[in-house]
Amino acid sequence: MKKTVILILLLAAVVLPGRAQHYIGARGGWGIGYGRFTPVSWYPMEWVWGTWSGGIQWKYYGKVRYIGAIGAELEFIQRAYQIQAGVGSEDYTRRIYNTVNLPLIWHIHMNFNDNRMRVFLNAGVWASYNISAYEWMQSDGTVTEGPYHMILVRDNPMNYGLLGGIGMNFIFGRWELMVEGRYYFSYGDILRNNAVYSGNPVRSPLDNISISLGFFYRLGDKPHTPAPPPWYARIIAKRQAKEAMEEQEGGDTAVETENVKEKAVSEMAEETVETATAVVNEVSGDDTVVD
Repeated sequence: MKKTVILILLLAAVVLPGRAQHYIGARGGWGIGYGRFTPVSWYPMEWVWGTWSGGIQWKYYGKVRYIGAIGAELEFIQRAYQIQAGVGSEDYTRRIYNTVNLPLIWHIHMNFNDNRMRVFLNAGVWASYNISAYEWMQSDGTVTEGPYHMILVRDNPMNYGLLGGIGMNFIFGRWELMVEGRYYFSYGDILRNNAVYSGNPVRSPLDNISISLGFFYRLGDKPHTPAPPPWYARIIAKRQAKEAMEEQEGGDTAVETENVKEKAVSEMAEETVETATAVVNEVSGDDTVVD
């Protein structure tokens, strides 16, 4: 699985353009696990709190806004379930599986605050392999615990499913801080079908819900400033053209107003000069009569 991730990273570095925005990072989280066993009436299930997850991730941001990024992770995640001995019974069997997981993710995002914050949705697929397990059993008030030894004919080590997440990224230069809530929906069974191994349920997928924090580092020199898609670019162009026209009309109006003011001042000045000349002539005429 490590070889697969390395191959993906090498292909991305070769195929994608040099101006691409590549990010590498790590994330860790805490969550809950649940089993969807069938038939439901035979297996009263409970949520198991306190499962952990963590891993490394690679992301590539495209140039088009809203299309987002693609990513791949290599993570450790705990899957868990708890079966009650019966409805209302305190006796139970709880198992936690330590799993290596490989999600492939489509990261859809919108940028805000001058590209310093992103709100995103994650959608993807995952495949996992169980490497070990631990078991707790309570019977008549006595709890026993220890490693759960998986047997190939009874336990299914492989699993797969879908994932969805929602979260935010906060950008600080080349660094990104991430917070995400994620749901892992399983299609595979943790136990083989009862037709294969007697006593197993018909279906036994395990789901997970996790809250995680992570950080990423941008490998490129320039920050990610996605271009808008063509349909939105046309809207922006029309808006800018309208604003430019309004500014031009406003400028023409201001020029006309200034010209009117200058004409009024000129006319007032001419009237003042004429009035002053008339007064001087009149005064001069009076003086002549006196002499």
